[in-house]
Amino acid sequence: MKAILRVGAVLLFLSGCRPVTDSSALPPTPEGMVLVPAGTALVGSDDPDSDEERQPLHSVWLSGFFIDRTEVTNAEFAHFRPAHVFDPSQAKLPATGITYDEAEAYAKWAGKRLPTEDEWEKAARGTDGRVFPWGNTWDKSKVAARAPKPTQKLACGKPSRVRPVGSVPVGTSPYGCVDMAGNAWEWVQGHPNGNTEQRMIKGGAVGYSERGCRTYERGIEGAKAT
Repeated sequence: MKAILRVGAVLLFLSGCRPVTDSSALPPTPEGMVLVPAGTALVGSDDPDSDEERQPLHSVWLSGFFIDRTEVTNAEFAHFRPAHVFDPSQAKLPATGITYDEAEAYAKWAGKRLPTEDEWEKAARGTDGRVFPWGNTWDKSKVAARAPKPTQKLACGKPSRVRPVGSVPVGTSPYGCVDMAGNAWEWVQGHPNGNTEQRMIKGGAVGYSERGCRTYERGIEGAKAT
């Protein structure tokens, strides 16, 4: 699956996020979410081939927060926007073609918010600065492979090459999040290098190389891209 504004359909997703202000009196973890406890984490990278803006590997302290275990599905997004069209067979696929503003509006509607880049990285890689959710060694069997083209025309919507959320549980992050490497890009808060005309996406997508699926990498897209 190609990235937006290149040659194919965009894969832009979100992970809902709720801050946890008092870790000593935690509320029950909301259904479908996982807890990322307060504390320090390593973000960024010292890898020599990493982009300059992601260097160096450094420590940050983050308040605790809850984050969705999976990417938002077509079925879930349709509760917010009934006009979101998809084939019934694609109900459990991540919702695609979503602008940053639409993702933000969905999160607000759901009583959540989009994670920051640092929050997303901690949820994906834990506290030890690992390169992938499962460790430091690339393993393509732990990311979703591009789905084959459908042999029959869908009843509605366009064919998608992503997989149902959670299809590859062996790639789960230290906190229990799935698909944080591959399957679909995910929107995060913030503007790269302060450029308000751009937004950031994380996690890579089906068909991407190992570099695109590294936890510290970021994609940069126009603020209105879908």
